[in-house]
Amino acid sequence: MDVKVKKLPKSEVELTITVPYETYRRWEEKAFEALGKEVKVDGFRQGSIPEDVIRKHVKPEGIKQATLDFVLPQTYSAAVKEKEVQVIDQPKIDIVKDVEKEGDDFVYKATAPVMPEITVGNYSKIKVKKEEAKVEKESVDNTIKMIMERQAEWKDVDRKVENGDRAEVDFEGFDKEGKPLPNTASKNHPVIIGSKSMVPGFEDGIKGMAKDEEKEIEVSFPKDYHSAPMQGKKVKFKIKCNRVEEKAEQKLDDAMVEKITGQKQSVDEFKKLVENDLKVEIERKNQQEHENKVVMEIIKITKAELPEAMIDREVEGMLEEQKARVKQQGLEWDQYLTHIKKSEEDFMKEHRKTAEDRILARLGVQHILKDAKIETSDEEVNAKIDEMAANYPEDQKKMALDHYKNDQKAFQYLKNNIAADKLFAMLTK
Repeated sequence: MDVKVKKLPKSEVELTITVPYETYRRWEEKAFEALGKEVKVDGFRQGSIPEDVIRKHVKPEGIKQATLDFVLPQTYSAAVKEKEVQVIDQPKIDIVKDVEKEGDDFVYKATAPVMPEITVGNYSKIKVKKEEAKVEKESVDNTIKMIMERQAEWKDVDRKVENGDRAEVDFEGFDKEGKPLPNTASKNHPVIIGSKSMVPGFEDGIKGMAKDEEKEIEVSFPKDYHSAPMQGKKVKFKIKCNRVEEKAEQKLDDAMVEKITGQKQSVDEFKKLVENDLKVEIERKNQQEHENKVVMEIIKITKAELPEAMIDREVEGMLEEQKARVKQQGLEWDQYLTHIKKSEEDFMKEHRKTAEDRILARLGVQHILKDAKIETSDEEVNAKIDEMAANYPEDQKKMALDHYKNDQKAFQYLKNNIAADKLFAMLTK
């Protein structure tokens, strides 16, 4: 078999593959064996039908296709292996010369995308500063305030609704013709006035109502409301106030701390705990932002002619990721597209540049890891697994250890992450 390789633009190659008649004929015989097990001919047992009889009962194009189903994958695979071509997607096949008679060679061209050649600039010049995690006193105070809000106790009051009160209301929405609108009714719905948890204007409409009072208000739904049919819509609500409550006064003392945490500790200890938790979260956020900045710098110095098929596959992966996120939010994909006023095709076009950047980032990182000889031993991975397992409850430690140490994909994933951490540390100012 003769194979000629020609490089094409955008990281594609064209393989011109000449299959000798003897090889083609061998695969044609295999095709006849397969066809003999499928066709039915009176007087012959399936699997034992002579070739000349099959030719009389199967159209020439059927025989040709059955033969190519053997010839193409077998010879293409051998050609790619022989020439050490790193193809990344299925080839486009064009037949150059068919077998017309005995002795004719079969010639075809296979055009396929390949792993692109990349160049990476001087990565040693990348030095990105990582922000220090600082926790302001105001953040600690606001966090404690939010925590205490969740522990708030409410008591009934015999007065009109004021800001900060919790009102239990019945309500239902109607269109301008007075017809009830679906999904706009609720009974004994708790609303904290001033929380901005309802449609703008709704909480203001409740303010000033007394228990058992009924009234009508009109509100306009935001143009970006999550439910497309309600976007920008004016709705008249009928409201009945069933209950008015005010929040009992709260005091941050040892008793409140015990109520929140379930254990005895001082207010100062509780504040320190909150501060540490906030610091961990800020450190996590800063690390993520730092890594993103490093990756952007790597993208800037990474050059490659990316094949279209590679970009297509990345965009399709991003599409599936977005569909999964939408599903987690309890929405149907079609509803989401309606909400953002875009089609699936729009999504794929808009994310093409991001897909290219993601590919360049991976290629650039892989190149630097190899060039800088950044490696991670199995011992390092096992030590990391033990460290992670120590944070699991006793009854879950074994499961965590088994997952990372016995699952090859999980083990490799962790190994790659450790290597990436080393790279980020190397490129940190």
